[in-house]
Amino acid sequence: MLSEKFWKKYFSVYDILNMVLPYRDLKREVCDELGIKKDDLVLDAGSGTGNFSLYLKNIGGHVISLDNSQSAIKIHHSKDHNAEICFADITQRLPFNVEEFDKIMCVLTLHVINSEKRLSILKEFFRILKPGGMLVLANPYENFNPFRIYTEHIKKDIKKSGLLKVLKEIFILFMPTIKMFYYNIKIEIVSKNQKSNFLKFDEQYMLLKKSGFVNLSDTKATYADSVIINKGYKPI
Repeated sequence: MLSEKFWKKYFSVYDILNMVLPYRDLKREVCDELGIKKDDLVLDAGSGTGNFSLYLKNIGGHVISLDNSQSAIKIHHSKDHNAEICFADITQRLPFNVEEFDKIMCVLTLHVINSEKRLSILKEFFRILKPGGMLVLANPYENFNPFRIYTEHIKKDIKKSGLLKVLKEIFILFMPTIKMFYYNIKIEIVSKNQKSNFLKFDEQYMLLKKSGFVNLSDTKATYADSVIINKGYKPI
């Protein structure tokens, strides 16, 4: 199991992703899937440093964030002093009431959790969702490739900003990027040893179905073909 010491190092460079165009696209895509309406109460389960929570909050969502890393929560609070963040482990019973949330998102999280616990996590999400509530999942699958993500970013950024600006950016971001590559490799190695490897292409869809969700979306790949997105609804 990866220690809090590891996550502290990981999250210290994690927000470099906010400069990566495919990551920005992923934030927008996930939040578009949620279709936030006025007064929607949304749980960001596995909120990390708060990037998706902040995006949702900026477009009008009432967001409760949840993570089990104090290092990540500290960074999140530094970016949003008024953030509502719960310190909890999503593999355990969550400290929320039955049918409390309108919507839940779980992004870039399930791949570091033992595959045998994933179904119970979705059943817990089902418990705390209101009837008709939506769950959106977006997590790395077995085709995950950080190098392809950065390559796609460079190609898009050259078209958008020009080669000279991109070269300057690469120079500035070189060391944080190398660290991110290293940490992702370590996560993959440890995950394989703990049966928490990347998801299979159809795994999220099947987990949603087994948990009782309906009107499931087809699985689609995004984030440089490294993440799969699915959504489902709790029956009314």
